[in-house]
Amino acid sequence: MKNLVYIFILLFQFSFGQTSNESAQKVFEIANEMYKKGDYENAIQKYEFIEKSLKQESADLYFNLGNSYYKLNKVAPSIYYYEKALLLKPNDKNIKTNLAFAQKRTIDNIKVINELGFTRFIKSVTSIFSINTWTWLSVVFSVLTLLSFALFLYKEESNVKRFSFVSIFVALFLVLVSFSSANFLTNYKKKDKPAIVFEDTVEVKAEPKEDADNAFTLHEGTKVYVKETLDNYKRIHLTDKTEGWVLSSAIKEVR
Repeated sequence: MKNLVYIFILLFQFSFGQTSNESAQKVFEIANEMYKKGDYENAIQKYEFIEKSLKQESADLYFNLGNSYYKLNKVAPSIYYYEKALLLKPNDKNIKTNLAFAQKRTIDNIKVINELGFTRFIKSVTSIFSINTWTWLSVVFSVLTLLSFALFLYKEESNVKRFSFVSIFVALFLVLVSFSSANFLTNYKKKDKPAIVFEDTVEVKAEPKEDADNAFTLHEGTKVYVKETLDNYKRIHLTDKTEGWVLSSAIKEVR
């Protein structure tokens, strides 16, 4: 009886998932038509319905949302959605190009202090793929390792043995690389919390309280990084390593 219940639940979840995906695709196509006609407000409503009500996400969805807000000259939400799209497709040239155009509309010009060479190199290499892709690659290479080991054990031909022996170490190396990359990105994701300023002007405080001194001022669309949260304040830092506290309502986290 329990097995029948589990099967029914699985079938229901699968059916609901399929229906949700089909609905999202239909709404997405309608929104795209609205966008082509220049009806950006209604296109945004449809895109956000997919994101918030149907609980669907994709780089294309976020990219189109960014484009729609950009067309309406809404800097903060356009940058916000381009950043979300870039998280799902880190190497997409179109997303990077449009994000750069949107960032040119921001007021703040924050200096970027480059990270140490080795750290920057590791980040650039691991960001080639997403965490999910690296995880799947580690699984694939693990299977290849086992297959190579099986060939080495059960095949008598010397050429096959030599090939499988080398393949074992190559596949193991690739398992290590892919697993380490997935682990690095996972840990980096926990520490790296980008956010976008949504208020026109934000006074960044020296302390997390209303009567604290103003440290500096930020404007709409500027990208910050959240370090911690205390009550209704968040401690942020910028790419020039400047830090301060802002009201949580003034920014919106990308992840």
